[in-house]
Amino acid sequence: MVMLSALRRHRLVDSRGHSARVTDVAVDLSVGDYPLVTRVLYRHKGHGTMAIPWADVVNTNWRKQRIQVKDLDAGRAAPAASLRRTVLLGRDVLDALILDVAAAQAMRANDLWLREEQGELKLCAADASPWAVLRRLARGLLGNGAERRLVDWKNLEFLRGDPQAARSGGDYHRRITRLPPVTIAQLATAVPYRHAAELLTLLPDPVAADTLEAMTAERQRQVFETLDEGQSLRLLALMAPDTATDLVGRLPPDEARWFLERLPPDSAQRVIELLRYPEDTAGGIMTNDVPVVPAGITIGEARSGLREHLRAPDFVYYVYAVADLETRRLEGVFSLRDLLVNDESRLLAEIMQHDVLAVDPLEPAVQAARQVCELHLAALPVVGRDRRLLGAVTVDTALAHIAPAAWRDQTIRIFS
Repeated sequence: MVMLSALRRHRLVDSRGHSARVTDVAVDLSVGDYPLVTRVLYRHKGHGTMAIPWADVVNTNWRKQRIQVKDLDAGRAAPAASLRRTVLLGRDVLDALILDVAAAQAMRANDLWLREEQGELKLCAADASPWAVLRRLARGLLGNGAERRLVDWKNLEFLRGDPQAARSGGDYHRRITRLPPVTIAQLATAVPYRHAAELLTLLPDPVAADTLEAMTAERQRQVFETLDEGQSLRLLALMAPDTATDLVGRLPPDEARWFLERLPPDSAQRVIELLRYPEDTAGGIMTNDVPVVPAGITIGEARSGLREHLRAPDFVYYVYAVADLETRRLEGVFSLRDLLVNDESRLLAEIMQHDVLAVDPLEPAVQAARQVCELHLAALPVVGRDRRLLGAVTVDTALAHIAPAAWRDQTIRIFS
């Protein structure tokens, strides 16, 4: 194995005895778990920066820091403009942010390790240890015997800090999709916001929406405003209504209006309804996307009617029975367990709980949240004065609202 910091001190030598110092190497990140070095860059007298294919390497002597090539004059000019879309290890990857997917942590690539196998040179690991920095500063004289923190490249996601690069496809392996959204959100909080936006762009939209929901409020807005408008709109439409409302409420008025005008009608209506309530009220922290069925039907009819509806809402523990879907007057509540274990011929009225504790939408949010927690409920319905079902305060929202400030961004989202 050879370190990139050492490789950049190697000299290229051809059959005529001409030599040049290696300045960088180009890799193809799209190939396999271990990217191949495709070209070696060097400075040649009177020619500026040149590049020669790795295939032209005759042999290597890592101990003597020499790389034998066929003919240095056969290299091609490689001005900076021609290398913009090329990934260079020294310019682009060294010192860059990388994500260790296996350990779910962000780190800096303080050095890079390459291995020669059957004539090919492959990028195989990153060194995240501080000793790697010392080794580079001392030009290899110090830090060589120190403990190394090598991370296998096949477990790494390389971030450029450029969401546009992720949108264009590029040479990402999207290893980050192995992790759950909450873990990805934690990683996104640990890196600069442009890297976080790039990270979100690598994910399928449903996973990206769940990840955005799990971010802290500040990071959520930073990332949302960095994404292109089309992606932001798609993710906003996929988010839970209460979380989407919180995000829209933090946007400048003109920007919030732009998104509301372009959201799917159902999503926009849910957000607009929630925006009517002050943030410190039960209505301000509730979700209005809850499963609802008419109270006068059978369990079998309820199962059939809810089958498609349950694919979408984040909150699916309780089902609320209403007098009719027009007035949505709350008549009772039952759980999904009740729905599954009872005979389908029975009426909902026989199994549902009729005396349902509910809160007014203008009740203080803290008071509503405490009721949810103290009564060990999965959710507490929110109803208007005419007993119309407006939504529910879920336990994860309740916990987040009454938890100490330092804990709020770490509370678990159960129904999201």
